[in-house]
Amino acid sequence: MTDVTVDPDEAAQLRAKIIDQLRGEDWITSPEVETVMKKVPRERFCPADTPLEKVYDPYSAVFTKVDEHGVQLSSVSAPQIQALMLEQAEVRRGMSVLEIGSGGLNAAYLAELVGPDGEVTTVDIDPDVTGRAARLLAENGYDHVRLGSASA
Repeated sequence: MTDVTVDPDEAAQLRAKIIDQLRGEDWITSPEVETVMKKVPRERFCPADTPLEKVYDPYSAVFTKVDEHGVQLSSVSAPQIQALMLEQAEVRRGMSVLEIGSGGLNAAYLAELVGPDGEVTTVDIDPDVTGRAARLLAENGYDHVRLGSASA
């Protein structure tokens, strides 16, 4: 993999553009979801070699784990899907939230929505996925999110 240097200004511009687009298309309907999607830098939760245009494509997932046969095992969901899920969940400050399937980014969004008085627990069946999520959450200031692995 080639490490791509991310221009924070370009990332912020693309983040604002995609949020405006999702708001205009009514995927984002609440100021709370708009705020958290603006605040959390999506590129920090995607593989470093992912071009920003892909990271901020509103309808594309970014794959984070692929097996030896090229089968995609884990991803950061498309922004449109994340916005839809967050809006439908109606997560508010002070809530306790359990997320199943942890890539890290959605847990960061949830942590922002519940605020310091809320709780977020995120679990995944794959310890590689939760290990990656734990590292990324901690690196981005979300070390208060609880992580767990579930086994099949």
